[in-house]
Amino acid sequence: MAMIQDADDLIADLDQLVGEVPGKPYPIYLELFPFEKGKSSQISLEFLKPEGGAPYRLQIYLRLGRGNSFEQEQFERVILQMLVMERSLRLLPEEESVERVEVRPWLLDGLAEAIQWKNGKGDRRMYSSLMESGGWIEVEDLVDRAAIAGLDVLSRELFRASSGALVMALLAQNQGAKSLAEFLGKVAVFEGEQMILLRTHFPQANLGPKGLERWWMLQVAALSEKKLSEAMTIPETDERLSGILELHLKNENEEAFRVSLGSWRQVAGLQSQEERIESIRPANDLLAHLSFRCFPTFRPVIAGYLKILSDVADGKTEEVEEMIRNLEEFRTAEVERHQKLVDLMDWYHLSSVRKESGEFEDYLKMQKNLRKGNEFEKDPLHQYLDKVQKVFEKPK
Repeated sequence: MAMIQDADDLIADLDQLVGEVPGKPYPIYLELFPFEKGKSSQISLEFLKPEGGAPYRLQIYLRLGRGNSFEQEQFERVILQMLVMERSLRLLPEEESVERVEVRPWLLDGLAEAIQWKNGKGDRRMYSSLMESGGWIEVEDLVDRAAIAGLDVLSRELFRASSGALVMALLAQNQGAKSLAEFLGKVAVFEGEQMILLRTHFPQANLGPKGLERWWMLQVAALSEKKLSEAMTIPETDERLSGILELHLKNENEEAFRVSLGSWRQVAGLQSQEERIESIRPANDLLAHLSFRCFPTFRPVIAGYLKILSDVADGKTEEVEEMIRNLEEFRTAEVERHQKLVDLMDWYHLSSVRKESGEFEDYLKMQKNLRKGNEFEKDPLHQYLDKVQKVFEKPK
């Protein structure tokens, strides 16, 4: 049956992503219900703890729709949820028991995205939208969210992309797959805060209060980019720079907000160097990443902006304003030169075309002939075939 094969494929994908889990597995039961007129396909799951020491039971209920149809994506999500639950239950010490199991939406979305990318099916556009919209979700808010049913379509896609970037950022850590496997072995039965469990299994990502968020943002940037061999154009590089050059601050209520690089004095005025470093860190990291794919003439520009950020963090601000002005002038000149070159190439192309190819007119003639149909000469063969066709077309 196709759905059983899909489940087996998902088990194999998860094992390839984080490694197989030892121990005796718990069976996952799938109960099918036939289509009923007036009812759409539905799927639900249940965790049962039988009395008398019987093993836990993981149960899926699936009512088929018309023509034995069902929601493929929803089915795979439920299977993935069950697989994570099963891993946590399998690694639970024998002397311990649990009354409930839970897998948060971010982990399901993140694992599904990581599997897609591992299989070469990842969609870069979602991550580009996340970069362009600046729809950052605080990592703690992402991890703590227990339900996603109320999200609109755009927010849902951004949540999925954010979750995928977080899981792939964790996998990118040293021994990331091993650490994630250990995390999955506890997360469904863990009763405390998941951020604590994350930092326990990924201490190398916790470089500070915003350590995990830094790795996450870099992963979003990496997933949003084309291949390194595909350099950006001058306008693309300049536009990306404009989006990156932002400083992160907090108000008196500890609420985060961002300002442009032109407001660097707000950061320079912070008393703590640690606060200044945290304010410039996102832009610093994204600039370093952009340097791999920017248009070559912009690499000195990026180096200049990195120097500005470093000076602001260190409190050496005497030349900052002049450096910003010089870099902006260079960027403006580069964009103008690029546009002039495009205009020149367009002019050369138009002025060098001495004769129209006629290909478009030929296309129109071909289209006209196709609409008319073929007009065969009435030779003896065609006359014979016409007679045969009329015989077969006679009503019985």
